[in-house]
Amino acid sequence: MRKITSAALAATSASALALFLAAPAHAANLTATVTNGGSVTATNSGNLVITDTSTGIAVTCTTSTGSGSIPNGTTSGASPLQVGTISAISFTNCNGGGFSFTVTPKALPWKVNVTGATSGGVTPGSLSGISAHASAAGGLCQLDIAGTAAGTYTNSTGKLTATGSGLTVSNVTSGCLGIAHNGDSASLNGAYIVKNSGGTFPQINVTSP
Repeated sequence: MRKITSAALAATSASALALFLAAPAHAANLTATVTNGGSVTATNSGNLVITDTSTGIAVTCTTSTGSGSIPNGTTSGASPLQVGTISAISFTNCNGGGFSFTVTPKALPWKVNVTGATSGGVTPGSLSGISAHASAAGGLCQLDIAGTAAGTYTNSTGKLTATGSGLTVSNVTSGCLGIAHNGDSASLNGAYIVKNSGGTFPQINVTSP
């Protein structure tokens, strides 16, 4: 009887351990408070660079402006927690891989999210729902890019910075001559200065229990 009981206990413990290890991790709960928000504009600070991380080819845009909304108030929920939207955005003078691209945003609005607690006035976040079409060489080279870009927002400077990968390339035509391929991952690096209608920086403060 002792052997049977020991075996049963061992099996029960093993099953419990397996369930614990298999349990999905819960997303962090966040509380975000926005002040000095409302309607906002965003103007690039320095170049924006989209890099195909498989081929290493980068497309650099020297000018980009956008507009949207980061409403005042307090919002709570799981990360990523949406705090605003980008409803319009443009990219000009975009060159790379021997091509000059016309970039057309799609699927607007894009979402502005926070992903962690504010520390030293800097909040980790992401821009999700990104979608754009790029065309060059009279339409011979065309491709789409979509996904999410991680980044940070700094209250003191209004700087929204994109710092990483999370985008995917698709619908690449043969006229692009191998600078990108369907399914390639891509990264976005660059920064925008965000201001409200009064010309001051929105303040985003996030806490996590």
